[in-house]
Amino acid sequence: MSKIVIEPHYLGSLEYFVLLSQQDEVCFEICDSFPKQTYRNRTYFLASNKIHPLTVPVSYSNGFATKAVNVSYSQRWIKDHWGALYSGYGKAPFFEYFSEEFRAVWDKKPSSLIDLNLELMQICFKILQLDVSISFTEDFRLEYDSDFRNMINPKKPFSDRKIYRPSPYTQLFGDTFVPNLSIIDLIMCEGPNAAQILSNSYLRN
Repeated sequence: MSKIVIEPHYLGSLEYFVLLSQQDEVCFEICDSFPKQTYRNRTYFLASNKIHPLTVPVSYSNGFATKAVNVSYSQRWIKDHWGALYSGYGKAPFFEYFSEEFRAVWDKKPSSLIDLNLELMQICFKILQLDVSISFTEDFRLEYDSDFRNMINPKKPFSDRKIYRPSPYTQLFGDTFVPNLSIIDLIMCEGPNAAQILSNSYLRN
């Protein structure tokens, strides 16, 4: 049985979902000290003329464990994220089939970042028909077997990690394929075919 330890991402990248799709079980790290500028609360959509970064504002103090980090709703970020989804993918083939499921989670306003990320991830698992068992860390450890914590991060290119090999599909904007966007991009553009594209995108050694 394949099992990894990794942190939960916000509408994770294709690289992230390629990795998750290869596992029988994923143990999510929730006891680590929450770091800034990671995919835990950041994702990337494709807009009409650029890659659009989206960040979930969070409320925490230095040294807080990830499980104790709350989502801040003092800003209008839900409107911004839905607006980015609508403007970026409103004309995508599968927008009308799946968009409201994601919107329902935003409108629900989960209090913790973990809950927000996991509810959105479960929607993606359902659409992608991924049968992945989920567990959570109970304390912080320096090392685990199959430890992927903090490996997938926006500060280093995916090509450094040898997990994801871009398998191009039809996107809405531009003539050049943009790899490793949020899983949202693949789901909205390809729908049920997204699972096969993820499988094709796994860099097998």
